[in-house]
Amino acid sequence: MNKFKSLALSAFICIATICAAQTLGDAGSVVSQQSMSILNKVSETYKNSNGTELKLKIGIIDNKSGASNSASGVIKTAGNKFCLSTNFADMFYDGKTLNVYDKQTNELTISTPSKEEVSSVDPTAIITLFKQGYKISEPEFDKTAKFATIALYPENRSAAETMIKITINTATSTPTQIRTYGKNGVDNLVEIQKIEVNKNFKDDVFYFNADKYSKLQIIDLR
Repeated sequence: MNKFKSLALSAFICIATICAAQTLGDAGSVVSQQSMSILNKVSETYKNSNGTELKLKIGIIDNKSGASNSASGVIKTAGNKFCLSTNFADMFYDGKTLNVYDKQTNELTISTPSKEEVSSVDPTAIITLFKQGYKISEPEFDKTAKFATIALYPENRSAAETMIKITINTATSTPTQIRTYGKNGVDNLVEIQKIEVNKNFKDDVFYFNADKYSKLQIIDLR
C-alpha cells in the first residue's frame, strides 16, 4: 500500500496548502503581499466549509528513475475525518480507526495509527507542516492574466520539499494545480478538477462498511 499512501499524501498536501494559506509568512517570512491576497481568497472558501469534496488527478513523479504513478481520486473531509477513493484503493479514517481497502487484492487493512503515522495522510496533521514558515514569491501570470503561479520555499531546512508551486484561477479563486518538489527527487502533483464546499457529509461516509464487500481478506493490525 505504499503507492496508495504516497498518492494520498500528494492529495492531502493539496488540502493543507489551501487551508493553511493564511498562516504562511506569520513568522517573519519573506512574503509577497499580492500572492498572499490571492492565497487568502482561496483559503477562505475552504476554511468556512462544512465538509469539502475535491475531485483530483493525483500522481507521483520520480525524477531519478523516470517512473511515475497516477490515479483519479475523490477526497471528502470534515474536521479530522477523511476518506479518499481512487480507481485501485479506498481509505477511510473516522478520527480513530484507519481502514485501507485494496480493490486489486480485496484486502482490508485495519489499524489504529499513532499520531506520527496519521500525520503522513491526515490533512489536519499535514496542515501543521505549513505553519513553520515559507518564503512566498511574487505571482507569475499566464498570457491571459487569469492564472497565477505562486512558489513557496520552506524556511525549515528539514522540510521534505524544496519548493511548492500552486497555480490558481484568479477569476474563481480556486486552485487548479499544486506540485511539491521533494528533496529525494520525487515530486507530488495534484491537478484539481472540481471543488465542492458545504457538503454536510453524514458520519457514515468516513466509516468502512464491510457489509458491502464479499470475501474480504482482513489484516487487523490493532
